[in-house]
Amino acid sequence: MNTLDREESEKFELRKQDHIKLSLDPRTEAREFNDLDQIDLIHDALPEINFDQVNPTVKTLGTELSVPMFVSSMTAGHSGSININEVLATVCSRRNWLMGVGSQRRELHDISAQSEWKRIRKIAPKVKLVGNIGISQLVISNMTDIQRLVDGLEATAVFVHTNPLQECFQPEGTPRFADGIRALEKLCREVRVPVILKEVGCGFSVSTLKKIKNIGLTAVDVAGRGGTHWGRIEGYRSQSNSLLYQAAQTFKDWGISTVESLRNGKAVNPDYELWASGGVRSGLDAAKLVAIGANLVGMARPILESAVEGEISLDKKMQRFEYEFKVAMMCTGAKTLADLQTGERWKLKKINSTFEDFI
Repeated sequence: MNTLDREESEKFELRKQDHIKLSLDPRTEAREFNDLDQIDLIHDALPEINFDQVNPTVKTLGTELSVPMFVSSMTAGHSGSININEVLATVCSRRNWLMGVGSQRRELHDISAQSEWKRIRKIAPKVKLVGNIGISQLVISNMTDIQRLVDGLEATAVFVHTNPLQECFQPEGTPRFADGIRALEKLCREVRVPVILKEVGCGFSVSTLKKIKNIGLTAVDVAGRGGTHWGRIEGYRSQSNSLLYQAAQTFKDWGISTVESLRNGKAVNPDYELWASGGVRSGLDAAKLVAIGANLVGMARPILESAVEGEISLDKKMQRFEYEFKVAMMCTGAKTLADLQTGERWKLKKINSTFEDFI
């Protein structure tokens, strides 16, 4: 490795360490905009089912999962990610959760970075992994390289993350998004796994969701505002750069909430599944999002908090989320996920609305 490559590698390692540390910092959470707190599931005092009859399993991406919850993409490709991803993969495999991996950007130019996934596959050969590449990298990559990332991971599907706000404030950012939809459509046509488009915490508008209909996407993770805010993270990373730091403070509240983004998705009558993440902190939060239309619900920060503590801690956290989800189903009289999404299962606290009013 020459001096320049070594310097770039060291910068990459520091950036990823910053991301992990700051994603656990309360200052980077946009909790004040988490409108999940405004949704109540409606209690059924006579549900006419037994708890052991509650069935939260879901079929998606050609497989069946134990619950409609998944581990959102977090970190990959650096020395600090290996132990975290080993813990995540081990517990996800055991509990039959889908696991999104962190950005595989480094693997585009450093094939040795795939060794992380070979190691993961040895300890969790059956874990269902979803690959991950940024749309600004997708635009300038050929499909052969993207397929190589998918194959090296033995991925069930691939996330393409779109993060214009983060890229604008990241000192090393690549805010190049021209031709993104064209690149997405080509990827859907040529890659040999399902493609899921996701935001990273700023959500989706109706107009954006309309633009991506009929291009071949399997799902869209609306990933809205209400949890970790990557504009805030990059702002805190850029405190030595007054321009980036001050501008990031201006945009610290930017984005569309998770609930509103999901509502926007329902409004466009999509030809893709709607997944939701952003500010989900419990199994009850996940049940609320499924009730209003999400096929799957992703979690990151609460999972990372436990993963850094180790396998036992994470297993207990995920077990708790599963139990909370089933309790929410039981206490709304929903034996299946289809039941949870039909009838009067929820309302808004402030405007006592039905689902039809909400959309």
